[in-house]
Amino acid sequence: MSDDSESGDRPPGRLYTTTMRVAAETIADGDPVMAAVLQTHGPPPLWKRPQTFATFVRIILEQQVSLSSARSTFLRLSQSMPEGVTATRVAAAGQPGLQAVGFSRQKARYAVALADDVIAGRFRIPALRAMPDDHVRRQITDRLGLGDWSAGVYLMMAMLRPDVLPHGDLALVKGLAELDDGVYGDPDELERRTESWRPFRSVGVRMVWQAYLARRNQRFQPT
Repeated sequence: MSDDSESGDRPPGRLYTTTMRVAAETIADGDPVMAAVLQTHGPPPLWKRPQTFATFVRIILEQQVSLSSARSTFLRLSQSMPEGVTATRVAAAGQPGLQAVGFSRQKARYAVALADDVIAGRFRIPALRAMPDDHVRRQITDRLGLGDWSAGVYLMMAMLRPDVLPHGDLALVKGLAELDDGVYGDPDELERRTESWRPFRSVGVRMVWQAYLARRNQRFQPT
């Protein structure tokens, strides 16, 4: 999917805007439903986020709530930290400071725990870049409050890895069900349904998101 090699000591491959069309066409060639999505909407946007601590905080906020609600809370947090949302500043704010800008008690706990892990060196975000997907996923899911969905979103959106399926993503499950007139509540069913998208499942997911948002006259704001 990119000029990066996934062999040896080089970082794993990643998506680029220039290769999105090729990947979307490859998926469409083996999936008539996705071919219709491509014909209607064109290739999906890349939709990316920075590989930073702040992105993890944003993902924590997005767990089980609407993206607009999470975005509003993250904006309030950013306004309270005009020099940037960093581990040091989140740790200093503590759970009371995060709750004051709209975090739930649980999500404030997760964000502070993540900040503590970063400060203590237990979680090194820059080191993720050179790791294969399964190692990145393990590093993320070892953190308090960050599960498989959070790891998948970070791999897809921040690291731009080409073949990621974010299990538990409601827009993916609902969007694909609408396209297929089916039901994908079982993770195994979702795996089987998207198998033909390999090695570009991250692009297939973006195509489903694209159709899901268009159906609702909405647009995605990654940052």
